[in-house]
Amino acid sequence: MSDPKASPEPARKTAKEEPGMLGINHEKKYYSIDNSEGGVFIKRSIVRDEWMINIRGDTVVPCMPLERLKNEAAAIEYVRTHTDIPVPTVRCAFQDRGCYYVVTDMVPGICMADLPEENKATVTAELERHIAVLHGITSTAMGGFLGAACLPMRVARAVPLAELEKMRFLDALPHELVLCHGDLSQHNVIVDEKTLKINAIIDWEYAGFYPKEFDAAFYKRVGPSAAIDGEENDVPRLLEILEECARK
Repeated sequence: MSDPKASPEPARKTAKEEPGMLGINHEKKYYSIDNSEGGVFIKRSIVRDEWMINIRGDTVVPCMPLERLKNEAAAIEYVRTHTDIPVPTVRCAFQDRGCYYVVTDMVPGICMADLPEENKATVTAELERHIAVLHGITSTAMGGFLGAACLPMRVARAVPLAELEKMRFLDALPHELVLCHGDLSQHNVIVDEKTLKINAIIDWEYAGFYPKEFDAAFYKRVGPSAAIDGEENDVPRLLEILEECARK
């Protein structure tokens, strides 16, 4: 259903295999469990003894993992209730022994990234209709669904973790706020390979109400939700917006 996203740098610590485990990265573990109804997909935050070591020998501290997974569950339910955008069905979301779990139905299909290029225009047209619906939902309060500033990862990496954890925003803001997904890459769009209909948009950890610029169109090419291969880096501009909006 979802590609476990790689760490910004290669990690040197390997995880012990567990039944049903699909993979692990520097922030989360992923599992799938098959059943007669098609199975469920599980992601959970990792505990301290699972934290990884990068190539410099530094420990990679997860960035607000509980807050972001809680935000994802809330965002999916909001989108399901207020729009017709296809999203996974959340079976349950809960905290246990320092980990947060989000359990959803497994979404059938393949990632948009795995489609032949000639088929992607059809998917892009549908996806952009869904994005227009998202961006038509506005708010006067900036941030994620539960109060935390669950910023897109490309922005969060540029802000010290201690600052990010306590970041709050002004009540009166100089920008219009729209509902943003925050991680709109081709890997987060699950498609029926035959009909080319979108079965679900997944990975809503970074969703929230932000200026529209926070939802850059990374879905137009294969790759991460960040500038690559000579693309213009929008992070400096987004940091300027944060500075204008953050409560001092």
